[in-house]
Amino acid sequence: MEDREIVKQNEQQYLELVRVLDPELYMIKMALQDTGVNALIIPRIIRSLGNLNIGTGYGVVEILVKSKVVTQIKNNESDVVNMTIDKNKEGNI
Repeated sequence: MEDREIVKQNEQQYLELVRVLDPELYMIKMALQDTGVNALIIPRIIRSLGNLNIGTGYGVVEILVKSKVVTQIKNNESDVVNMTIDKNKEGNI
């Protein structure tokens, strides 16, 4: 058996193990494999989402891409206010 065949079999066995033990990780792995997206970008996106989660829980995560290169991943946290600008108008929204 050639080395390439052995590697391919090992990869298939590994993926099957991940599918059974950690289905969420398997879904991420398959999406990365299908799209060819650089896996090193994903933890930074998760960290931005996590920062919003431990903060106010409201905001935006922006991923800026220029010429197929991710240049920035920014999270902008915000407060939910839902108040009218005009203080003479009744109530909050």
